[in-house]
Amino acid sequence: MFTHAGAAYAAGHIFFLRQNTLMAQPFDPKHLVFTGDASPVADPVLEDTGTVRSVFSVSDRSTLAYVEGSSAAARKLIWVDRVGKNVAEIEGAEAYLWPNISRDGRKMAYSLESPAYDIGSHDIGRAVKTRLTFGSAAAEANLFQVWSPDGRWIAYTSIRSGKFTICRKPSDGSGSEEVLLEGADQLRYPTDWSPDGKFLTYREPQQGVWTVWMLPLTGERKPYAFLHSQFSQSYAVFSPDSKWVAYCSNESGEFKVYVVPFPGPGGKWQVSPGAGCTPRWRADGKELFYLSMDNKVMSADVKASGSSFEVGAVHTLFETRPYSTFGSYDVTLDGQRFVMVQDTEQSSAAITLAVN
Repeated sequence: MFTHAGAAYAAGHIFFLRQNTLMAQPFDPKHLVFTGDASPVADPVLEDTGTVRSVFSVSDRSTLAYVEGSSAAARKLIWVDRVGKNVAEIEGAEAYLWPNISRDGRKMAYSLESPAYDIGSHDIGRAVKTRLTFGSAAAEANLFQVWSPDGRWIAYTSIRSGKFTICRKPSDGSGSEEVLLEGADQLRYPTDWSPDGKFLTYREPQQGVWTVWMLPLTGERKPYAFLHSQFSQSYAVFSPDSKWVAYCSNESGEFKVYVVPFPGPGGKWQVSPGAGCTPRWRADGKELFYLSMDNKVMSADVKASGSSFEVGAVHTLFETRPYSTFGSYDVTLDGQRFVMVQDTEQSSAAITLAVN
């Protein structure tokens, strides 16, 4: 039995997801061995792509609750302008996730959920798609990719035998993969590569909350916690000059966007008046974008001067229907166009309760 999406034990069985089918396999907890073959219990069952976990719960009283849905659902990548008008669409609908535009604006990388988690790229000028990783649904997953500043590398999370490893690979598909951070039991994935090329920032749970970590890419490459408290802090991205980090935190009771100096220490500035996450910088560092929790693309005028940071007007650009508030859009260098992940049709997830 292998699953990268989490498992649970109840009523003498291990429950786990195989693709989008929930399976149950008899298990002897005393001797730690399986005592029979796996059987399907429910289909389709959703997998939460933000945490790479199955969306189900089961009790010892043989009660099962799960969210219906499929990671194989087709989604499209569309280009919109600053008022939300659809200006272009990338041909073909696939299970897209996490679009990332390279810093030169020539290519876009993305994760695919189906038939296995893998990473592809799209040459924007030539309209050509290329698969960059080749995992299998049963044994490996590759996702959560970010570009190196020169566009030569893609860093990403690779899930193998239940371990979460951060790797990098040449973005043209040639050459071999390099492990940047050895596998761990807890989920970790990169959210940005500093423009000066010196750091990879990633998020990882610590003591029940998300923590922002930094991985130096020179010297001993010893990672360290950059933002850690009793609150969740994640989705960190570097400013174009690598001197500031925007991120979101739920310290106020809901996720909001903040900025701190890098490498610190220094002050902290709140960017979003209301709830929001997934910040993105304009290439000149004078504008910050984020997604509000009520599905609006927001813009904040910002200005950095020495050790001081200033937040100006914050306004709504347009309302959208993203696939997720987390990791479902990116913005071009000039801040004039946005690529959005959208469902091909409106979905309505249902929670199913099964007994006995």
